[in-house]
Amino acid sequence: MIQVTLNFKTIEAARQALLDIPASALVGGPAPEEAPVPKPVKAAKPAPAPVVAPPPVIAEPVEAPAPAAAPAAIEYTTLQKAVFALAAKSREAAAAVAAHFGVKTFKELPADQWASALEAVQERIAILEA
Repeated sequence: MIQVTLNFKTIEAARQALLDIPASALVGGPAPEEAPVPKPVKAAKPAPAPVVAPPPVIAEPVEAPAPAAAPAAIEYTTLQKAVFALAAKSREAAAAVAAHFGVKTFKELPADQWASALEAVQERIAILEA
């Protein structure tokens, strides 16, 4: 299989180029003797002229918010203790928090996400205790 990257100036040009490729040349396409005859494509209407919008006017300078402080680095054992406490209350809740971070278990979680995972686990424990 050969993979090719092409750049086109318009969507219509890309569409026409793709329609010109015979189905027999595509992966999973019909064999060359079974290839259907492509239907002729009608000419597309010209694209409307782009609308030029004036730049927005800013009346007064806006101050950028202060960057949020990075969460403190935590040890995995701290996260693990919190996860065990949550799992003792509800294994399903612990699994749901892990799934929220895209992992099956917290052992798979990258170290840079431990602090936010700890916050999520502690929030879920607070909800279950309420």
